[in-house]
Amino acid sequence: MNTKEYLVQSIVSQMTIYLMNDFHWDMQTALKAIYHSELFLKLDDPEIELYTQSPKYVYLFLKKELTTGKYI
Repeated sequence: MNTKEYLVQSIVSQMTIYLMNDFHWDMQTALKAIYHSELFLKLDDPEIELYTQSPKYVYLFLKKELTTGKYI
């Protein structure tokens, strides 16, 4: 596993916990929401380097996407 993959997985792991707490979802539902989001495509993009940001910062974008239907 390279550094980028490690950082992405670390952020996904933390965001899963945030979703479980904020939306009272089980782990499978939270992971499905993350992996099917527009944000995840951005998180995994090496040109954007969103994976270098804190999990909480990235989660704010995900939460916005999930509640409004728009990434930004």
